[in-house]
Amino acid sequence: MSGLPPHTAVPFSNERQQIVDFLKIGKSKHTAYGIVELDITGVRDQLRRHGRTHGQPLSLTSYLIYCFVQAVAADKKMQAYRHGKKLIYFDDVDVATMVERHIEGERTPVSYILRAAQNKSIYEISHEIKEAKLHDSTALIDSEEMINKKWLYDTIRRTGFLRRWFLRRMAQNPFLKKKINGTIGFSSMGMFSSDNAGWIVPITPHTLTAMVGGIRHIPSLRNGVLVDREWISITIAMDHDILDGAPTARFIERYRKLLIGGLPEPAEVVST
Repeated sequence: MSGLPPHTAVPFSNERQQIVDFLKIGKSKHTAYGIVELDITGVRDQLRRHGRTHGQPLSLTSYLIYCFVQAVAADKKMQAYRHGKKLIYFDDVDVATMVERHIEGERTPVSYILRAAQNKSIYEISHEIKEAKLHDSTALIDSEEMINKKWLYDTIRRTGFLRRWFLRRMAQNPFLKKKINGTIGFSSMGMFSSDNAGWIVPITPHTLTAMVGGIRHIPSLRNGVLVDREWISITIAMDHDILDGAPTARFIERYRKLLIGGLPEPAEVVST
């Protein structure tokens, strides 16, 4: 077309369009946010020592997910979903997180769901995330049921009006939502880059989501000595239609105590 400046045009992929549709659902929610910053110096030291001792490092992301899941498991209403005039409290905590896969020479972030994560140790979570990075799928749907109906959901995924109809149906059905998108969300910018200090405000379809923004070093006084401490920035997003401020504040305090409490014992490595 004449008159246009030099430029490059690339397709807007189906995967990106899926993300846009998911964000539309998340944007329609009445979301409130809690912004917290926690001292994780001791935990980071423990993780480093564990890696040196066992030769099999544990990621900070796995530890953050483990603590997040355990905090939710202690109060299941934190992952409640509305179904008509009722609230559904699920027994299992299915956490949707992001993993980065190398597909056709490119790094691709995709959603992955850790099922019944409340029954998994930090070591099992760490191992499962590592394994998930080796998969070759870019689909946003992760469940055995969906794999068995892959041909149907591939058609829905690639057909705009069908995809939007299906996502609206999912938003109104907590059982379908759990099957496709888990019960809570967790994401970390630190998974994909380093030294990103600050908070990220997520758009999320979940009742509860944790978003890790990054880590910064802050000098602090300890016993009269100025020492370097590592502080992590975390945003907690909650659906205000389901959750109020008081239970969310109690949840954040429970999460904080778990986080700074350190690695659970016994510190055994899951065999691979």
